[in-house]
Amino acid sequence: MSSESSYIEGDWKTAPSQIAILNSMCNDDIQEVNWLKSARVGYTKLICAAIAYFAEHKKRNTGVWQPDDGARDAFSKKHIDPMLRDVGPLRKIFPWLNKKCKQNTIENKSFSNGRELFLLGGKAAKNYREKSLDVSIYDELSKFDRDIEGEGSSTFLGDKRLEGSAFGKSIRGSTPTIKGECQITEVAEEAEHRFWRYIPCKHCNTFQTLVFGGKGAEFGLEWDKSLEGPSRAKSARYRCKSCKDTFSYADFIDADELGYWISEQGLATHDGITFYEAKDFPSKKRIAPTPESVAWMLWSVYSNFSPWSRIVSDWYKAQGSKMKLKSFVNTTLGEAFEEVEGVKTSAEELLNRREQYNAEVPEEVVYITLGGDMQDHWAEFMVTGWTKDEESFVIDHLEVHGDPSRPEFWDQLEVRLRKSWIKETGEVLDWGIGTFDSGGHYTDEVYKFCKRMGVMRLFPVKGASEYGKPIATKPKKKNSHGVFLVMVGTDNAKDILYDRITITPPEKGLARSGAIHFPVKEWCDLAYFEQVLAEIKKPVFIKGNQVYRWVNPPGKRNEKIDCMVYSLAALRIAQQYYGLDLNYLSEQNNRQASTKTNSIEDIGRLLNGS
Repeated sequence: MSSESSYIEGDWKTAPSQIAILNSMCNDDIQEVNWLKSARVGYTKLICAAIAYFAEHKKRNTGVWQPDDGARDAFSKKHIDPMLRDVGPLRKIFPWLNKKCKQNTIENKSFSNGRELFLLGGKAAKNYREKSLDVSIYDELSKFDRDIEGEGSSTFLGDKRLEGSAFGKSIRGSTPTIKGECQITEVAEEAEHRFWRYIPCKHCNTFQTLVFGGKGAEFGLEWDKSLEGPSRAKSARYRCKSCKDTFSYADFIDADELGYWISEQGLATHDGITFYEAKDFPSKKRIAPTPESVAWMLWSVYSNFSPWSRIVSDWYKAQGSKMKLKSFVNTTLGEAFEEVEGVKTSAEELLNRREQYNAEVPEEVVYITLGGDMQDHWAEFMVTGWTKDEESFVIDHLEVHGDPSRPEFWDQLEVRLRKSWIKETGEVLDWGIGTFDSGGHYTDEVYKFCKRMGVMRLFPVKGASEYGKPIATKPKKKNSHGVFLVMVGTDNAKDILYDRITITPPEKGLARSGAIHFPVKEWCDLAYFEQVLAEIKKPVFIKGNQVYRWVNPPGKRNEKIDCMVYSLAALRIAQQYYGLDLNYLSEQNNRQASTKTNSIEDIGRLLNGS
């Protein structure tokens, strides 16, 4: 590695995370390689190694496009010329080193074995014509113009130069840019297989992909926030998704030697040469066909050249500036920056907004719904009281933990759901309609439990993340399991709930349409509100169209907002299919309260002899 273009001068050593990527660039069975990357993962060195391999060993013509002529000139002078000087096998086939001749220009390097390297700027359509290539390489693809002088994309024009080659290969790599405009993200999503790197935890040996994590995450990169400056950055460790223990960057370097890659579509590989079926890998290695197109996802946490302290330092530098944050997301996390919408309030604000109810159920409440979420080891329900204009009061939160495959789990849950709640006047209220998430691993058990509680009272539900879907759609007939499976339009429900959460509740005795009240209860703590506010709204592309979806960031829990969604869905079922009218019931409730007040005043006057 040359001093002009490398942090460390000397012999090349491929990092564990680079092996499969570099091999895929040189694997004749793979026709297209995409690398969605961050900074500090060695991309430029890898494409230089591939260029050298194709020129000397494979004897193939290669074209390398940069976003513009200036970037091409810098790449040619800083990376290609020193490589031709310092790599022995290349120097043997390039006798024109340091000579000014047509075989050695910024734009073209001709080798004595008859092969050529073309170095081109990507802005002019003419730079994609009249070249017979075996390999097309696009460096920093996301910085290219999307349409090259009206003739199409750079990859479309450049890959046309491969059509006569027996082993045509297209290599694309880049740090991402803006979601929706990012070309490397688009081509990576089109790849036949998209691979993520898995490394084992030092403590429990569970293989996992490494994520940034962030505030409130149960796993990911973390550090001691009580420290400042370099000491804070150097405290960075990674919390395991499985055992929740932490390991250091030095531990990661050792673990990375054991790492492998798994694609979302079901392939696994150690080296980018031999591929296996991902099911039961690596205990069982069933060889699978080599894919024709691949995408590799790798960000700075996997770097063997830059410690995790650098990521922490970058994170703090990015705070308070949207542009700096964009740079952090692009160059450190290796992700496209997305314009996301969150709720315009905080968990701390909601915690401070809690209210002391006068009884289990505030006097205004006229109807109660349940919204339940099913997890692998527990079930939890939110109990919501409703009044006029859908002003609501969170009343209770019920949880049962254990093994859902055992009957006693469901017996305990039934006991919890048979509960009633009492108003200050002594009036007892039961829940009217409930919903229970059936989309997890215990669908059959949820169905059975709903039948046990009453199929017209507790409805199994399944979320549908699609705008335009009603919040609750109840089928006319039972399914084959004997229950009414209700579809819930989760995005529409979250739009409503997140709008209502920002409404400041009125003073006691006053009403405010849609306001949500939270109680001063032990379970209604900061962690509770962090789950309520867990999701963000961001753009996604479906069939070429940009739409917005509420999504849960990796590593964050969101059961509480799910329960709120299902409780709202229960209200919609009661309104749409059972004729519930909250405003009418509220008027009746007020009349009854007025009558009781007048009766008490009459009794007082009689006792006083008036």
